[in-house]
Amino acid sequence: MVVNPILAFLINRNAESVSLSGIIVDTIITSIVMTWLVTVFSAADINRQLLRAGRFKNENLPKSGPVLSRLPRKGRLLGTVLFICTVLLMVTLTVSLFSLLDITELSVYRLALFKVIYTGPVAYVVARLAIIRQLGP
Repeated sequence: MVVNPILAFLINRNAESVSLSGIIVDTIITSIVMTWLVTVFSAADINRQLLRAGRFKNENLPKSGPVLSRLPRKGRLLGTVLFICTVLLMVTLTVSLFSLLDITELSVYRLALFKVIYTGPVAYVVARLAIIRQLGP
């Protein structure tokens, strides 16, 4: 969440602004890399903790549900599925929001701010989904 906006700023620091197509490409790359890494590390960590703790007897744990329980349990495969979903969702939301607000480009500073705003919540949701998937059947 911190490194991503800084990288976006440093990569684009010599540009006056970044076009919508550049923002979309950046959003796709960010969604792929961040989602995959968060999923792989979250899944690995929860699996390590499950091995140490054994089975949980607490029935109040979140349930995977019918869709999430069908996804792969391995971190790499789950990360791939989640990044595809994240890319589709984030590109759709970004294009829709920018079209609605009639935004065709952003300054480098606003691009970094945009990335600060969306990367944290996306990383949280992805990590939560990865953890819930590991806890499920």
